[in-house]
Amino acid sequence: NKGEPDKGIEILKDVVNKAPEMKAEAGLFVAEALKKQEKPDEALAVLKSVIADGVRSAESIQAAMMAADIHVAKGELDEAGELMEKVKGYATGGDNVAQMNNIYLRLGDQMLEKKSFREALGAYQMVRRKVEISGLQKAVIAKIEQSLANPGKGPIRGTKEELEEKLKVNKGLLEEIETRTDYDASLYYRLGRCYFEMGRFWESLLAFDVIVNEFKEFPQRDRCVFGMIIANAQLKRVKAARELCERYIRDFPDGEDLGTVSEMFGMLAYDAGKLEDAVDSFNKAEGFPKADKERLRFLRGNVLFEMQRFEDARTAFELLVSEFPETAYKDDSLYRIALIYFYQNDSINANKALASYIKENPKGQYVVDARYRMAFIKFQAREVDTAMKELEKLVEEAPNDQNIGQVHSLLGDAYNQKQDFDKAIEHFALAVDKAKSDDVLTYAMDQATDLYAGMNKWQELGDMWQKYLATHKDNEDQELKAVLWISRARVKEGKLDEAKKLLSDAIKPKIPNAANQQVEGLIQQLITLSAPKRRRVVVAEGETPPPEITFEQVEKELEEMITPPEAAMNGTAQMRVLFAKAWLAKVMREPDKAEKLFAVIIEVARPDDLSPMLLATVGDNARRKGDFDKAAGCYNRLNEFFKDTEFADGAAVGLAEIAYEKGENENALELFNKALVDYAGSSRMLDATLGKAKTLFRLKKYDEANKIYAEILNIREWRGEAHAESLFMQGEIEFAQGRFGEAIPFYQRVFIAHQKWKPIMAKAYLQCARAFLQLNRPADPQGMPPRQYADREAAKLTLIEMTKREDLKEFTEYKQAGIELGKL
Repeated sequence: NKGEPDKGIEILKDVVNKAPEMKAEAGLFVAEALKKQEKPDEALAVLKSVIADGVRSAESIQAAMMAADIHVAKGELDEAGELMEKVKGYATGGDNVAQMNNIYLRLGDQMLEKKSFREALGAYQMVRRKVEISGLQKAVIAKIEQSLANPGKGPIRGTKEELEEKLKVNKGLLEEIETRTDYDASLYYRLGRCYFEMGRFWESLLAFDVIVNEFKEFPQRDRCVFGMIIANAQLKRVKAARELCERYIRDFPDGEDLGTVSEMFGMLAYDAGKLEDAVDSFNKAEGFPKADKERLRFLRGNVLFEMQRFEDARTAFELLVSEFPETAYKDDSLYRIALIYFYQNDSINANKALASYIKENPKGQYVVDARYRMAFIKFQAREVDTAMKELEKLVEEAPNDQNIGQVHSLLGDAYNQKQDFDKAIEHFALAVDKAKSDDVLTYAMDQATDLYAGMNKWQELGDMWQKYLATHKDNEDQELKAVLWISRARVKEGKLDEAKKLLSDAIKPKIPNAANQQVEGLIQQLITLSAPKRRRVVVAEGETPPPEITFEQVEKELEEMITPPEAAMNGTAQMRVLFAKAWLAKVMREPDKAEKLFAVIIEVARPDDLSPMLLATVGDNARRKGDFDKAAGCYNRLNEFFKDTEFADGAAVGLAEIAYEKGENENALELFNKALVDYAGSSRMLDATLGKAKTLFRLKKYDEANKIYAEILNIREWRGEAHAESLFMQGEIEFAQGRFGEAIPFYQRVFIAHQKWKPIMAKAYLQCARAFLQLNRPADPQGMPPRQYADREAAKLTLIEMTKREDLKEFTEYKQAGIELGKL
């Protein structure tokens, strides 16, 4: 205390030598002096000797904390953390808490700066809150004051000078704590940052929310609201995030993140698929303080463009370029204006806009695409040669442009149209190599596949898909599609075993994944290759024909080829193995086995275990068997998890059929209408159309139903069972309205022209006879048209004709016909 630290240190060292029990207390004084002399390494050496025997006494706790403080100052965070971990279990009294708090804060801050967020969080979690630390600090001051009243005999040891110094330090610390209104807020902010950076967004929201709502003057409050916006966005809480955007804009008009928040206000809605809300939000955000109007308007135009609201999008882009002539988005905006005309099939204005774009942006990023589209317009106008010249010129001038893939693809179409298949395949192959978008790549590969297959170039086809497989491991569905084509190519090359192994190797790791749609296709392909072909075996006279391969033999081999390791054998894999066996039985013409295996799947399958295809298959089979709960479970899962698959339309139609079967006609009609809108052009379009028509019939909306059946009969692609059903139902519509004479010709057309469809044919025969009986007119050979038989006799003849048909005996209508005939 007299300004002679070196002399004091020597005296204390001498004290330690003469009285070892004073080592800890003396060591603290020595270390404190060395620390003040900025000799941290020497101070640490002394402190380590003090705590060498453990951290339990008051002096060793003080030594450990002082050492930790020095380590923090030196950036040696691991060493500091280890020491504080030792102290934590013993330093629980108020004497040490303030000091511990300070060390933990500094330790956490340094760890936060080093992005060691987990460790920083652990340090901050040890810091006490203001009310707690303030109370403990007051207790420490009281003890010091008590000791000052009787130095050397109070609860805290030391000379009067030492106690006065301690009192001064601790009172200063208490004053600092109590005057800091943001003490707790700064701690919550640190905790919130750690949670946020660790991806623990719910916890970060809680920490930031306390600051935002309870510490209105905290200087980083705007950053807390911004953090809450991001956290809510990460948690997909779009509504909460957007409400916070509006709060940020309202409360922090000068906030440093205002521009980002204004953009996020619209982007959050866009990312959630709420495009209309996104458009409105970008429009509203243009009026926010300091908003980047150029970018917001450009984003609004892009969303309108994506929504195909082309007129509104073009207006947005035109206003952007007009109001901000030097905007950074001019290139993109002008090109989108041209694209809008292109997508509207306005070839005249599209050509003008594309030419204008090229003139104003001779080195623009879309020049090749613009020239490609101008050539495409010529191609569509049947100016094929002119289009091809422009496309060939593009290939020569810009062989590596990002859009050159689609140029080669269109050249492939042109050569294909001219039936120059070698050149067509050359350009489709180049399109495959140079495509930068999935759309162009998929189209070019599909076209090349068709041409290779048509020209029997199976090796080239297999090699193309093999190359694709090697470079596109990130897309499981496309990967398995590649395997399917490679296996087909290898079979054509006579490499059957190689093809089967390829399929087996692809199926095994993917079979437990219900979301992968291609697995069933690969299984079916493998079964096609594995099932024995039914060929007549020619055997020389006297020789024994080879034994036929049995279902059980092939089943065993198939099971070995598709069963995954035991660890991967989940419910999905089990159901797919059962499906494979059922399909094998079907292919090998074992209908009873196939039916039993499909029945097992329907009985034991859980919707959670089924792939999209099996959900649709099991749902349809369960519905036909009357198990509506099982069917609805399959359809609802298909709707919820696989809405974008090719089988989702089956769920829409299936749920409508269940409502129809339950007699919920209005609900059924609504669901059939929804299926027709949501899945227009899908494979189940006909089912939905027939479903809507029969529901309208049941609702006695006969004119609407009849109109739909007439439309079905006019669609050539729907010929067959749908036409037979429509004719029968037109008869039913007339019958239901008491127009029995008008109903008869419809029934007759069914059993005369549509004899392939036995169930409908049986119903038509019976209803035709009943219509005759309802009319009950006498014979009228002279009438117009003439009626040779009385209606009762005509009914009898119709029933006799029906009962002579062996192919209708299995139907209940056949038995009913016999009963009706007996009455006549």
